[in-house]
Amino acid sequence: MKSGNKKGILLLVFISIILCVACLIEYALLSSSREQNRKLRSGQVQAENSRKATAAKKKQELAGDGVKAHGKLSVKGIDLTDKNGDKVQLRGMSSHGLLWYPEYTNYASIYETKKHGANMFRIAMYSDDGNGNGGYIQNPELSWKLMQAAIENTLAADMYAVVDWHVLREQNPLHNVEKAKEFFSKVSALYGDEAGVIYEICNEPNGDTTWEDIVEYASQVIPVIRENASDAVILVGTPDYSYSITKVKKDALPYSNLMYSYHFYAGQYDSAYKNMIEDCQKDGIPIFVSEWGINTEQGGQDALKQGTEFADYLNQNGISFAAWSLCNKDEVFSSLKPECNKYASWKEEDFTEVGKILFSALKGR
Repeated sequence: MKSGNKKGILLLVFISIILCVACLIEYALLSSSREQNRKLRSGQVQAENSRKATAAKKKQELAGDGVKAHGKLSVKGIDLTDKNGDKVQLRGMSSHGLLWYPEYTNYASIYETKKHGANMFRIAMYSDDGNGNGGYIQNPELSWKLMQAAIENTLAADMYAVVDWHVLREQNPLHNVEKAKEFFSKVSALYGDEAGVIYEICNEPNGDTTWEDIVEYASQVIPVIRENASDAVILVGTPDYSYSITKVKKDALPYSNLMYSYHFYAGQYDSAYKNMIEDCQKDGIPIFVSEWGINTEQGGQDALKQGTEFADYLNQNGISFAAWSLCNKDEVFSSLKPECNKYASWKEEDFTEVGKILFSALKGR
């Protein structure tokens, strides 16, 4: 082979090598570019997913823990459940007597409790209070106007409204059973289709009232509610200021979507509440703590400790509750100090020592 041909071949080989190297470099660059693009796209997808997750979280936060989120409630076994069948805990403050402190049932006050974690508000309509500020029987027209306004304000805040027929002074709910039927017929006719309304038919039967008396009373009142609110949740009070819940076990009522009220005041009672509640639950009795509070006059500083422990027990076990009470009345049970004249935007210094515990409990678990 001639020298010129060898040089030509070598040149071709060299050029081929250069071209191969160039191709490899270009391939590497293209691969790198594709990897960068893949990572960029992946980053964009992650950012979009993060944005969607944030938006969903904000939407969920706006929906809150109230009626829009949980819808119509029902009782399954011992649990209060939402529209999806999931267990739900209602947490809220109770008003004082509606004719006594109606100013704390305005929208701003109720919504303020929501900002602290509440998803429910209990509206206490004293049934018969001839010796005090009056009740429904003494002043039916004003009572109804205040009750309706309080229900509307609670629902507007996307919170569940517990309509409480506040039996107390008359001791036995049978004494005013016809008025109770009139009241609940009126409420259920207006709000029977409203998912956010719960009916509490007798706050605290007491004195010589027996569980048999309460059964007789409930058997008259519940059908009246069911005419308009066929599957609403109903709370039934129990003997001895709704403390003796174990008496329900011998003769539970034959209605669906019922829960039984248990009331507890730290400082007044011992710590048997856990055994009492769990004893009932073992027998399939669903419990709703429709009123609890703290009595430092009887229990001193130990009552504050016991109240904190009780609140923790309720939240750890997902038991629904209403805390007594949202007002500035000069008494140990009040959540606000007597000198606090604000109806919203409360600060730490506005709360009583009792109120600090009650409002802290609203946060739940």
